[in-house]
Formats: sequence, structure tokens, C-alpha cells
Amino acid sequence: MSNIIENFKIILLLVKKDLKESLKNRTALMIIMLPLFASLMFSLVSSQQLVRNFELAVSGNESQELISFINNNFQNFKIEEYDNIEAGRADTAAGNIDAALNYNPEAAEIEDRYQIYLDSRDTVNFFILRENISQILADYHNLDSGPQFHFQPAADFKASSSILPVWLTVTITMIGLMLISASLSEEKDNKTLSALLVSKVNIYQVIAAKTLFAWILALITSILMGALNGILVVGFSRLLLAFIVISLAAFVFSGLGLIISLFSSSQSSSRSISTVIYFPIIFPALVADVSPLTQKLALFFPTHYLYQALDKVLVYQGGNSSLSLELSFLLLFAIIFYLIILIYIRKADSIVE
Repeated sequence: MSNIIENFKIILLLVKKDLKESLKNRTALMIIMLPLFASLMFSLVSSQQLVRNFELAVSGNESQELISFINNNFQNFKIEEYDNIEAGRADTAAGNIDAALNYNPEAAEIEDRYQIYLDSRDTVNFFILRENISQILADYHNLDSGPQFHFQPAADFKASSSILPVWLTVTITMIGLMLISASLSEEKDNKTLSALLVSKVNIYQVIAAKTLFAWILALITSILMGALNGILVVGFSRLLLAFIVISLAAFVFSGLGLIISLFSSSQSSSRSISTVIYFPIIFPALVADVSPLTQKLALFFPTHYLYQALDKVLVYQGGNSSLSLELSFLLLFAIIFYLIILIYIRKADSIVE
């Protein structure tokens, strides 16, 4: 019996040792934390307690009663009264509102009384909107099971072009976080950076070169993706806006990648840190429209402003003024990241070990 107890104590001590070592192992932490964070984010997105806020255009004769009913019973809908359905459809297609509804009380069947257009770019929002509006109209007419209302997309977006902002956001983020951080860390490990710094090259030139490399790579990748998806024909003004957005984003994420590399002791630690923070940075931006919580959370991430700007330029093709918020925050993030780099370089005893 004493041997069994002794063996059990030894096993417990070994387990304790492994647990302590796992806390120091970045790979182990990455394996554990990434799935936990992913499950947390998906649970927040799918939670029934989170209600998505929508902007709905309502038009048609005798629509005042319907507007009052929605305002009094559905707080997640902001109603805008329009003179005609075409104006509402145009604003929905432009991305200014989420849906447009026209009410015609003269039609015999309830389904035929409503003409409904939805923003079809985001598949998740499309289905959430459809369910919400169906529930509103069913409650308005006191129906236990609502009829099959006719929902139409406000504009026909090509699937390839509508998903392009997502791929560009993911790619540009990866170039900075993964490639640039790994590139500088590798040069530190291989003593290439040390050799460069004892020559006429200084650290500021190295930082500038890495940033320029990220910018060129982001532009080349974006051009190839745009060509493959037929985006290069949107017009010069839109392409110029996309160029500005992508350039700012390349500076933002190359700056973040350089920070990771400068603060990392080795290439392996830099790679681990980049992998760990990649998902938390990219995920809130891509699901920002799902709930009020994710909308607020996304505001703290540069990926959100990159995705929104690309979406407006390449899909909705919004005007210059609508991009001022996104461009301002991308510029702000870039300034903050490069200020951190500058302060670190000036205060650090040595960039290489």
C-alpha cells in the first residue's frame, strides 16, 4: 500500500513539473489558448442574448402604423422613412443602410403587400435580417407562423469581389505579423543583422527596408488578387483609394511585426508570438457586424478599419468622405507602432544579442 502511495506522489510531482514547464513553453500555450479564444469568440457571436442592430428604410402608403409598431417593439431597428422604395434600395446597395421595405396595403395577400430588399454582401447578416424582418411582420399581423415574404438582394455582388476584402485583410495582416517579424528575427539569429550594423548600415535603414519590403509585397499581392477577381476595372479613383488603404495597412502591420521581432529573443519566440496574436487580431474585424459586442470590440483593432475601408472601396465603392474614419485610424495605428519602435531603438542597449 505504501508503494502505491509513493508511486502516486511521484506521478503527481512529475505532473506538477510538466505543468510548470508548459507555462514556459510558448508552443504549448499557443496550442491551448488559441482554441480557447476561438471557442470564446464563436460563443459570443452565436449567443442568443446578442442582438444585431439594423437600419431599415420604410416607404409606401399607410406605413406610419408599421413604423410606430417597429419603433415601439423592436429596439434593435433604427427606422428611416423614405419617399419611395427605389431610394431605399439604392442606399441599401450602397451600404448606407441594411434593408429597405415598401408597404402596399392594397394587395390581397400579405406576402404581396411587402417589397423587401436586403444587403446581400454579407451572408450572415442577410439571414439574420431575413429572420428579424419576418418576425416583425408576423408580429405586426398577429400571425403565429409568418407567411413566406419575398426577400430580394438590393444589388448583385459577385461572390469573388465581395469576399476580396476579407482575403486582402488576412493577407496583409499575415505579411506584417508573420513574414516581417520572422525576417528580422532570422537575421538576428543568424548574426546577419550584427554584420550589417558593423558596416555602414544603421538600424533605421534596416527598419525602413523591412517596411518597404512589406509595402511592395502587399501591393504585388493585392494587384494579383484584384486582377484575378476583376477588380482592376473599378476606375482610377477607386484604385487610388485602394492603393492608399493598402499602403497604410502595410505600414501598420509591418510596424507591428517589427515590434514583435525587436522584443523577441529568437526566431522561434517571434513566430510563436505572431501565431498567438494573429487570430485575436483578425477575428473581431471579420465578425464585427454580427453583434453590438463584436462591433465595439473591433474598434480596437487595425484589421477592422482595413477591412471596412477595402469593403467600401472595392464592393460598395463609397465616396472619399466615407473613408476618413478608416484612414485616420490606420494612420494613427501606424504612428503609434513606429513610435514604439523608435523609443525601443533609442533606449535599448543593443538590438542584437
